Amino acid sequence: MSPIPAKQVGEVLWEIPKSYKPGMRVPARIYASKKLFQQMDEGVFNQVTNVACLSGIKKNMLIV
Repeated sequence: MSPIPAKQVGEVLWEIPKSYKPGMRVPARIYASKKLFQQMDEGVFNQVTNVACLSGIKKNMLIV
């Protein structure tokens, strides 16, 4: 499993809490099967959490 503290919140939905990285305004949500999630590169998590830090974001950062 990835070192990212993501919690599986649905069959194919994972959530990285906004407490993961300073400056994250919203949780980051990833839609992926468990197998796909486990194969994701660290850069994917870095990018999704960076987007969750943008000033205009309001609710959730989603990646499919």
